[in-house]
Amino acid sequence: MTDMIRSFKELTVEQQPFAGGKGGTLARLHQAGYPVPDGFVILPTAFVHSAGSGYGGDKLKPEAWAQVRMHLNRLREADEETAFAVRSSAMSEDAALTSFAGEFETVLDVHSDEMIREAIRTVRRSGESERVKAYSQAKGIDAAHEITVVVQRLVRADISGVLFTANPVSGSYAHMMGNYVYGLGDDLVSGEVEPYTFTLERPKGRYDGPPDLKRYARKLYKLASRLEKDLGSPQDIEWAIADGKLFLLQSRPITTLIVHNPATERMPQ
Repeated sequence: MTDMIRSFKELTVEQQPFAGGKGGTLARLHQAGYPVPDGFVILPTAFVHSAGSGYGGDKLKPEAWAQVRMHLNRLREADEETAFAVRSSAMSEDAALTSFAGEFETVLDVHSDEMIREAIRTVRRSGESERVKAYSQAKGIDAAHEITVVVQRLVRADISGVLFTANPVSGSYAHMMGNYVYGLGDDLVSGEVEPYTFTLERPKGRYDGPPDLKRYARKLYKLASRLEKDLGSPQDIEWAIADGKLFLLQSRPITTLIVHNPATERMPQ
């Protein structure tokens, strides 16, 4: 039973591959002291196998659900009104060559146990969606995706954004480039709101963008530089600011990156 549900703090190096790209990375970064909101991962072994399906089904085993409730209560200890984000973490997600960003479901701002249980099922079922199958076919990979589910304390963001540590179009490392919106980041991901844009110039992180973000620019630059170094490649970072604090929500390799010209620019070591 202990191998079905693991907190970010508990997930071992050996278990990280089974936690999917997102879950494994978040646990690793949480353990390394990054400002990752606390949470836990529901491993594929927690679900009742669905015969004839390409994945393991979306119904939690009774003993796994008991463990989920235990972890939820732990996260609620500091604040009974804590809300949660329920996210996908597929084995193929956030890999070096495929991101699946936005393809699987994410359910935000869930509170009660039953709401969370339904959100877990929604996220698990998204591995069977037509858009995931189409993306998989386009990438030439197996269309059957085993989904680990990440349940995480929701950050009530004042500002939500993304930051690329290299230009994903030109391949340039001269600037980090990003954008942000006010409030939760689902509007940014969906493209329904026109975001604000900014850049951080190497090597010192000089900020160019709207004034509201300037006070956080240095922290964001230092966080991104450390992530790039620790994870060994240019990163696509999701972040949020709440109550004056910077939080790291996700970091994945930039899968669209073009090889840059080493005669003119180099990635900082």
